[in-house]
Amino acid sequence: MVSTRNAAAVMSRTPSVTVQESYFIVIDDVLPDLERDSLWNYFQLQPFQRVDALGMQGQWPLEDSGVLRGPTVGWEQAWDAQYPTKSPIDDVMRAVVEAAPAFAATIGERGRDWTVFNACATLTAAGQGRLWHRDGDDDRGSWVYYAHPEWNIEWGGELFIAPDTELPAELGVYLHRLRPMDDRPTVPWKSHLDNADASRMLMERGMGSFVLPKPNRLVVVKGSAPRSLAKVRLSAGRHVHATLGGVFKQRR
Repeated sequence: MVSTRNAAAVMSRTPSVTVQESYFIVIDDVLPDLERDSLWNYFQLQPFQRVDALGMQGQWPLEDSGVLRGPTVGWEQAWDAQYPTKSPIDDVMRAVVEAAPAFAATIGERGRDWTVFNACATLTAAGQGRLWHRDGDDDRGSWVYYAHPEWNIEWGGELFIAPDTELPAELGVYLHRLRPMDDRPTVPWKSHLDNADASRMLMERGMGSFVLPKPNRLVVVKGSAPRSLAKVRLSAGRHVHATLGGVFKQRR
């Protein structure tokens, strides 16, 4: 892949595919150094909010309710904001679009299978992670870019991905569908108190892949593939697991 962005910003290598499986792909050296530095500064200026304050209980375990998220930016569709934002998040979104031919085998072709996607900045601190989940029925897949400037293999925060892409859709995003009640005939697809059924299903095979959160790395995951974020270890100290990520929406 050859970037069409500012050649003056080049002090880094060309983006390259490191690993490609049927259910995920890893691309390294995504941004030039100057863009990476601007993005890290952007993170420090964001109006982050706790996920529990955003009403997202159930999408993270109770102990991870302090994970911080920024505004969501959409490509060809508005969320909290829409590309272009005239901020460093634009560099990452353009890089994702430029890399689209490389991950077409994972989530489909841009323009045919998906056009709209979004991006949200997230900070995960020591002791926090995210439970096992997969994408919704209207998503082709998801992506994550590691924006922290450094990481150590002992700091945790690995992305775990299971190859179990054929699990029944009725199990929901969190592989644990709550039962309806008389006063709640429609229930959300959330899981934060009980995941026994999800654990049982994933334990049947009990294996998969992991990806280290290497700085300047992009990972794209097939929508039906279960994945989780391992807890960031206490050894990370004040080093936060900083990402940009989002979902690719199924084209209708």
